[in-house]
Amino acid sequence: MSRVKDITTPRLQNFVQFQKDPLAFFLNMIDKGEVVSLRTGFKPSYIVNSPDFVKEILVTKDSYFRKGRTTKVLRRTIGDGLLTTEKEEHRRQKNYYQPIFYKERLNHYAMTMVEETKKLVETLQHRKNCNLSDEMMQLTLVIISKVMFATDLEKSKEMLAEAVSETIEQTAHTLLSPVILPLNVPTKRHKIHKQAISKLENMIYEIIKQAKENPENYQKTMVGMMLDTTFATGERISDEEIRNQMMTMLLAGHETSANLLTWIFYALSQNPEVERKFHEEIDAISLLEESPFEVYSKLAYTQQMMKEALRLFPPAWLIYREADKDVELLGETFKEGSTFMICSYAIHRNHEMFPHPEEFQPDRFASGSNETLPPFAYFPFGGGSRSCIGYKFAVMETVLILAIIGRKYKFQHIEGEQAIPDPLVSLRIKGGLKMEIIER
Repeated sequence: MSRVKDITTPRLQNFVQFQKDPLAFFLNMIDKGEVVSLRTGFKPSYIVNSPDFVKEILVTKDSYFRKGRTTKVLRRTIGDGLLTTEKEEHRRQKNYYQPIFYKERLNHYAMTMVEETKKLVETLQHRKNCNLSDEMMQLTLVIISKVMFATDLEKSKEMLAEAVSETIEQTAHTLLSPVILPLNVPTKRHKIHKQAISKLENMIYEIIKQAKENPENYQKTMVGMMLDTTFATGERISDEEIRNQMMTMLLAGHETSANLLTWIFYALSQNPEVERKFHEEIDAISLLEESPFEVYSKLAYTQQMMKEALRLFPPAWLIYREADKDVELLGETFKEGSTFMICSYAIHRNHEMFPHPEEFQPDRFASGSNETLPPFAYFPFGGGSRSCIGYKFAVMETVLILAIIGRKYKFQHIEGEQAIPDPLVSLRIKGGLKMEIIER
């Protein structure tokens, strides 16, 4: 019996439903089959619901696939960086980029995470409420900027935040559009997009110039490490390639963490017993006397909270893959050009693998509790050769920020405020989330 189920819904109806509410569309498909053959376009399209098929595509047979549509859209903004390159070029870039996230580097970055979070704690003092989404977005943007550039961007912080936000929104709109128009087609959206890109790359090229002129000031930064990299051929990384990697980090390296943090604080406000356990854990350790890495390693329950939030609200909620040759997956044959959509948001809510899937239950990730879970039933950072290279940075940042802010404040849900998932490049809360600040 075939493991691929054909959905006979008319092509236009599928497309309209997907455009209207992508998350509901994928959730509706989760029980229809391991792989669902979908009528949405002229090429064969499939929704992948089975962890076994996810593993086949992302790991076992990953050489048969390219990122396809995602790459085409992202390349307009970030060029040929780690997110957009394929095959050999991706491996080349990953080899020189990986040391940036080694443990000794993470320890250094953690100091910046702690320092900037403490500043935010001070600014929240005596305030009654805040747009938590905005606060987390600004905090993680400042952190990634200092880690990359070691530059005080206070004067240009608002410009940077606006340009990053505009770029992300325009990119998300294009990703979900039925037709991808060239960026040089004169539309209002394209004008905004190009202006935002120009602001970001002008800033990046200026910092690269300063780093070359004063290398001693940039030794421990990401841009400094890339400028110091020499390949076996004697070649160095070009300014354009550094620009591409810095654009990638600016766009992917802060928004995902900011959205995750907002979702976690919201979940805490809805789950008093989880919040009590969280406060009990962070109150029992010294945030001042121990190193950030020691603090992180002791916060087991906080890490469970983060993992459960990544299950419910995975920032990278949708993965595209396109077969660049005919491929056999678990006995099923798929043609070259076939598109596969892997929605972690839906797969993470499979009730057969996660009982009561809509509930926020950090104990799902207590030590030894999910040993029977199939590989790729849970994959918040992707998998295989294309898994998120900065995931260790992201999880440390998230846990440290939660601990430092949670030690001083709790956030209370304001009546009338809704936390509606907004699936853009990553999974935001639609319109942001205003919350009441309660000093502990």
